[in-house]
Amino acid sequence: MAHIAIVAPSGLINIELLQRGIKVLEQAGHTIDIMPHVCGTPNRVFSETDENRASDLIKAMTMPGIDIVICTRGGYGAVRTAQLLPRGFWSHYDGRPLVGFSDITVFHSLAAMHGHSTIHGPMIKHFALKGLDSNDIKATLEAMEGKSVKMTLNSHSLNRLGKASGTLIGGNLSILYSLRGTYADVLKNPKGKILFIEDLAEYHYHIDRMMQNLRLGGVLKKIDGLIVGQFTDMKDGSTPFGLNAYEIIAEAMKGTSCPILFGYPAGHADDVNFPLRMGKPISIDGLSIIN
Repeated sequence: MAHIAIVAPSGLINIELLQRGIKVLEQAGHTIDIMPHVCGTPNRVFSETDENRASDLIKAMTMPGIDIVICTRGGYGAVRTAQLLPRGFWSHYDGRPLVGFSDITVFHSLAAMHGHSTIHGPMIKHFALKGLDSNDIKATLEAMEGKSVKMTLNSHSLNRLGKASGTLIGGNLSILYSLRGTYADVLKNPKGKILFIEDLAEYHYHIDRMMQNLRLGGVLKKIDGLIVGQFTDMKDGSTPFGLNAYEIIAEAMKGTSCPILFGYPAGHADDVNFPLRMGKPISIDGLSIIN
């Protein structure tokens, strides 16, 4: 079984949830190391100071004997943590899986840009709330062991079926948008890539703004495929936008030719969050996905 390090590179986790999540991993047979500042002193909305969050992440991802690094939760902060990692950190990263989603998209992007794989999937908070009987937790544990992720999606009226293969990139759309034009912009080289996106609690016009950015930047015409996950708790302004999140995405994809699949069960919905292996090859064949 694996030796797992726990880090909190963004928001603060409830201590009870932390303890419950660790217990679930131990029940699965894993050995756990909690990094020094995970249970430190909260700093504003962050789990700790920027410097201490970065120190924990560096330790977890470089110390001998650690097989996997799992984040406690998302919440704002990863972009600040990432800026304090040493120059060349990702070039020398040994590829031990980093597990998380939402704000952790920052690290998924940086790792993928340097040829490394990470896991977009449930974090300690979700291990605590779901336990070992949940299918997405089981699938995440298998992905942590290096097993492929296989999924056949349900039909959706907005799907554009076809075949495609490439390297999987992406994560939270708002985070990807915030990284555009920076050294962490994984979308600046979209050829040969399959893009996954999900989001939480955004206004419909914000989703349109972000998708139009990708359209104007040529990203949507260059990717080899698009997988759309959960767009949870979307909002409308006082004047309705007139399209839901999936319809906005489909409209932005007009004029492109790659396969588009809607409804991959990953993101911020409470009931299910299946893993994806970012930075790994992925193939699309109709409704089937192998990653």
